[in-house]
Amino acid sequence: MNDLETADPNIQTAILEAFAEGLSAAVLLYDKNDLLVFASQQLTGFIRVQPRVLVPGTRLRDLLAAMYDAGIRLVSDTHNYRRALGREDWIAEQIAGLWKERSESLERPGPDRWLSVVRRRLPSGYGICVVKDVSEQKKREEQWRLDTERVQVTEEVLDNLPFPISVKDRNSTYVAVNKSNCDFLDLPAEAILGRKGADINPSALETRLGPINQHVFETGEPVQLPERITRPDGSTVLAIVHKYRIGKPGRYYIVTVKQDISAVAAGATGPEGLAPQTWPSEFVPIDMTRDPVLALPPEETGELLRGSNILLVSRFVDTSAEVIDILSRRGADVSTATEAEELTLFLQLAAEADVRIDLVVVDARMPAECVEIAEAYGVQAVRVEEQELGPELPNRIAAELGRDTMELHLGSDEIYGETPVPEASDIDILVAEDNEVNQIVFSQIIEGLGYRYALAVDGEEAVRLWRDRQPRLVLMDVTLPKLTGFDASAAIRALEDGSQPVPIVGVLPQAFDRDREACLAAGMNDVILKPISPEALDAVIRRFLYPEDAQNAPEARPVA
Repeated sequence: MNDLETADPNIQTAILEAFAEGLSAAVLLYDKNDLLVFASQQLTGFIRVQPRVLVPGTRLRDLLAAMYDAGIRLVSDTHNYRRALGREDWIAEQIAGLWKERSESLERPGPDRWLSVVRRRLPSGYGICVVKDVSEQKKREEQWRLDTERVQVTEEVLDNLPFPISVKDRNSTYVAVNKSNCDFLDLPAEAILGRKGADINPSALETRLGPINQHVFETGEPVQLPERITRPDGSTVLAIVHKYRIGKPGRYYIVTVKQDISAVAAGATGPEGLAPQTWPSEFVPIDMTRDPVLALPPEETGELLRGSNILLVSRFVDTSAEVIDILSRRGADVSTATEAEELTLFLQLAAEADVRIDLVVVDARMPAECVEIAEAYGVQAVRVEEQELGPELPNRIAAELGRDTMELHLGSDEIYGETPVPEASDIDILVAEDNEVNQIVFSQIIEGLGYRYALAVDGEEAVRLWRDRQPRLVLMDVTLPKLTGFDASAAIRALEDGSQPVPIVGVLPQAFDRDREACLAAGMNDVILKPISPEALDAVIRRFLYPEDAQNAPEARPVA
């Protein structure tokens, strides 16, 4: 059979119908006189025209006119170049395009619909047009593009965080590291990725961390622990190591975040050559440049305070700065912790590093268990009222240091008791976020800015933590499980007792007006867009926590 016109019409129709069905596409066949020879059934799903214009013998001009009247605007060139044409000009352009030997175009008849149109003219003069719906393919390609952009943004954010971050699979093989982690190990990423932890870290460390990693993998419970880490160059650092599990069942990963606190363990002034910006944000270094007028002469307390190591526990920045200023002028070395958990880690690391702590001064506005934590580590502690944390404090501390105290037990590897949980009123920010990577990003930025926070992984937990912890600000992701961010915000507003409502800021993946409106309708005060930047988050926090007097807001510490 040399030409379609020699074929039996019934056989020809059956073959073409089967061909169109196999392609999951609509097939249009026309002769050299531009008369319709065959139109498959799928064509009615692509173009809404009357069936009468799809019967053999119909002029292509009539079919195209019906398509134009139905709102179909296919183009005839391969670059999808569109011009505003009248009905007759458009029909003429289409017919001219159908006489090209071959052409292809991608059409978009609707906002969520894409059609692939392939035209070919055979040597005999017969023409064939194949139309296929590729909407799902285009949606997948668009989603892939968005996912790729999201991964790139996430990698950029992680690379610019000042904390070493690494990701391992179940076999303890590195699958991702950020720039800070490469600097920490003094190795390029290529020398880390694909290798196991035992290939890089000391065997003793890997042996001890193995059960901990396994526990995190199996339970999903995050852990944090102090570690003395030997780097490849032989230097030793003290760090607080945070471990999290991310991923889905069967594809879990361990995220490890290291926080170098060697400067704290070595004393407030730090070892020679240690840059101040490497100190953890939780601990305030001594500022020896200030020269306030103190009410007490140095000779009255100087002998007892000079050379002593004092640890202040207070979450109030102004109080901490004043106490550090006063005590450092009496010759004391002062560090600070802002919550019970930080106090525990500080004392544990001090014990391991054999650093002497002479006295823990606890701000009376902090949880009472802070004194118990200090005593559990064999460190003398005193609870001081707010009005005493001023010029009279050196006398109080001198009196405490002059008393008989229990023998110190620093340097032990034993961990005394569990880490206490801060009181309900001790957090500034509640972050409702279910994505593990975003949780890390929020945690590192907020910690770097000096605020205290709690994490909720679903909408129900967000409502519960709001009720139990009474945060000053809520950052609410809108796509939470159990209760969406919209529903959780509405629930909080419904439960508020008429007192000052908590500010709620919605966290959106995209800047759609309808999402902003939904946030406001759910009771949120404002929105912030992902990916989250330290500058944008700092601005939002300051605006809602310090609306009347921005100068009272604590100065943000470096986060990048």
